[in-house]
Amino acid sequence: MDNPLISIIIPVYNAGEHLKKCLDSVIHQTWRNLEILLIDDGSTDGSGDLCDEYAAGDKRITCLHQVNSGVSKARNAGIRLAKGDYYHFLDGDDYIEEDTCEYLLHLIRAHGCEVINFEYYITYPDKEDVHCLRGDQYGLFQTAEAHRITLTGEPFVWNKLFSRDVIKGENESDPVFFREDLSRGEDSFFAHQVIERAKTVWFDKRPLYHYVQSKNSAVRGEFRASQLSALKLYGAYQQLYQIDYPELYPIFLKKMGHLLISIYFDMWSDQRDYGREQEEVYKYFTKYGLQKICPGQLSLKDKFKFSLFSLSPGLFCRLHTFLHKRK
Repeated sequence: MDNPLISIIIPVYNAGEHLKKCLDSVIHQTWRNLEILLIDDGSTDGSGDLCDEYAAGDKRITCLHQVNSGVSKARNAGIRLAKGDYYHFLDGDDYIEEDTCEYLLHLIRAHGCEVINFEYYITYPDKEDVHCLRGDQYGLFQTAEAHRITLTGEPFVWNKLFSRDVIKGENESDPVFFREDLSRGEDSFFAHQVIERAKTVWFDKRPLYHYVQSKNSAVRGEFRASQLSALKLYGAYQQLYQIDYPELYPIFLKKMGHLLISIYFDMWSDQRDYGREQEEVYKYFTKYGLQKICPGQLSLKDKFKFSLFSLSPGLFCRLHTFLHKRK
């Protein structure tokens, strides 16, 4: 392919002041052969109007408006519309470096892989950090090791470029879609489904994506019942980690343990009656928690955290709150 088309799929929901910078970073890419798909997920802050304004001024942009249905349904709408040779998912409140697409195509040509994973900036209002893997986790990897690196350090969908074939299948006959019943971890699950179809994945150390944090990003958000959909991840990953890659299953359980503790703490901090929901989260933690994870997978800090939570979730939450107030 001398002039491959890249489809950039951007779900937009009340992106506010960040959306213009996001869209400008795309339309000014040094690689011009782009298909830009804006999926407005029922925005109420004027973001949808801004999408229409950009679409009117750039023939590469298609704007679709839908009733608010969640980011997965918006991304799936983009997948159905996309005609590109490669797909990138960009969130409407983030932005990318000006030569991102050109650089990624260079890597595709150089390494002949179906998926590119690249690093990202964590962009705060007053500073910017760079996410980094270990040095030996960059380079070209086959499927099993690509799963491991993605699981442990690169779980997002927005810092990747995917070939059309690994998403839509040969002749677009077997597409992978985001699970619309998941509101937590849906992007990671999608990434693993697609990586499973790839023979090789290139992990690149250059940061290209700006993962924007608002002033309130570091503050715990209010618990939402939809977060409990994360419990479905145990069943979703069963084939992949218990059967196909059993060596990765303990690592998956460790990550899920941290996630369940976080969800429980959100409920506890809201100081509302989440008795039934808390019991459900604790039930899953005790079923898949400490006793299922190989001892070598846990640091001393993790062992203490998991053991205390298993013994008394309420005591863990009080101690966690106390220690963070002292910082």
